[in-house]
Amino acid sequence: MESEKITVGQEEALIKNALSEADKFVKQAGFEGKKAIHINLLTEEVLGMVRAMVGDFSARFWLESDKDDCRINVDAVAEVDSAKKRELLSVSKSGKNVANRGLMAKIGEFFENCLNDYEEMVQYSGDSAANYGYIYSAGVPAHTMMTPGFTVWSLSQYRTSVSEDKNTNEDAEEAWDELEKSIIANLADDVIVGVRDNHVTLTIVKSLK
Repeated sequence: MESEKITVGQEEALIKNALSEADKFVKQAGFEGKKAIHINLLTEEVLGMVRAMVGDFSARFWLESDKDDCRINVDAVAEVDSAKKRELLSVSKSGKNVANRGLMAKIGEFFENCLNDYEEMVQYSGDSAANYGYIYSAGVPAHTMMTPGFTVWSLSQYRTSVSEDKNTNEDAEEAWDELEKSIIANLADDVIVGVRDNHVTLTIVKSLK
């Protein structure tokens, strides 16, 4: 099952439209109780990320489900020129207090930096959302709709890396504390950011099992 694919951006009307579409999808899919609440909360987290992004931004947003998973998707293609990318990335780097913004905001910044300038984002990774074990190219996760060729960051991979080192590494310990407090980390089974050239995708996976 798949919802309508709609445009999302920072405008309040677009956010409300996306929330309405998500609510309709949840009802049509027959999700009830905690399952419905969790999917709605995850959708709100995603759309909060979209609302907080720097500069003009639009993407396709939709939900889909099968017998195993529900997936919340944001799919964007960068259309700004190189000078604008550098300007947006500069604002993103200097204008936000990364340390105090929470995991979803950091994932959003990572998504934003990938969209604005992937090469600069790689150089900037030390200050990014996933600055601990953050990027890997182990193929496309089976539970996403990404085609081969995407480089991906995965919350489940990040969680594993942080867990392994949280007792011996101060950054990992801090990251683990943040994971434990995060709505997205506690409700989602995975969050995947995929990057290929100027195409960036975000998929939140919620198991239905």
